[in-house]
Amino acid sequence: MNLLVPLVFSSFREIVRQPFYYIILLSGCFIILISFAFTFFAFGEEARMIRDMAISTITIGGLLTGCLASSILIAGEFERQTVLAVLCKPVSRVYFILGKYLGILAATCMLVLSQGIVLEAALIIRSCSTIPGNITNFSDLIDFVCILGICFSLLQILILTAISLVLSLYLNTVSNLTICLFFFILCNTFSYILPIHCHSYMLVSIAATMCYMVFPDIQTLNMPVINEFTIGPSSFWQWSNVIRYIVYVSLHSTIYCAAVVWLAIFLFKRKEIA
Repeated sequence: MNLLVPLVFSSFREIVRQPFYYIILLSGCFIILISFAFTFFAFGEEARMIRDMAISTITIGGLLTGCLASSILIAGEFERQTVLAVLCKPVSRVYFILGKYLGILAATCMLVLSQGIVLEAALIIRSCSTIPGNITNFSDLIDFVCILGICFSLLQILILTAISLVLSLYLNTVSNLTICLFFFILCNTFSYILPIHCHSYMLVSIAATMCYMVFPDIQTLNMPVINEFTIGPSSFWQWSNVIRYIVYVSLHSTIYCAAVVWLAIFLFKRKEIA
């Protein structure tokens, strides 16, 4: 643990010093604020439209940051051969991967939370300007669905960053980003592709189940699904469904992420470094 913490801080500092980090951070905040102007045809759904657009922006920015950071920290280390200098010290390969991954997550979480605070503050200011009369309860202004969407964005970033970490062991930045983009699109279209005839034949059903095990169903972490589960829960049964949904997707994402990180450690232990 004494060796892991310096590796995490070193990776974190290296990422936040990169120019692309602040470009993504500031451009994301700009898009979030300018999204308030694109609600002309929302017809009473202005807050929901702003929230969905902004959280999609935060998610894409976080995923891009995580994938770029993985390529810079891992693939860049191999290209410069600086990984040899690190591993010559009493640093195991397990600590090397974990330190890089946790450092990337720390930098990416700071970016996502910063943009999330901008979004939540803008929604609160908008609510104060649209709600007539004095506001007695500040908690009524907080958009808890927005907070849940930001948390689920972090889960998507956990998964894609872990996958990018594995790819960075063998691929350069362009190849890494291309495969991660393809993976992200594929995981968001599984629910449209696999259910077609999945109950018709046993082999197709087994193949669909295996695909859901190998590829995470990232679509369950997106705002349309979150809105479907969280709109208007009035009874205890409805709230229990929301809680089960949150617990299920959180556990599934965490277990999948841990499995991918373990795969990265397994491959890195067997990788020959010239």
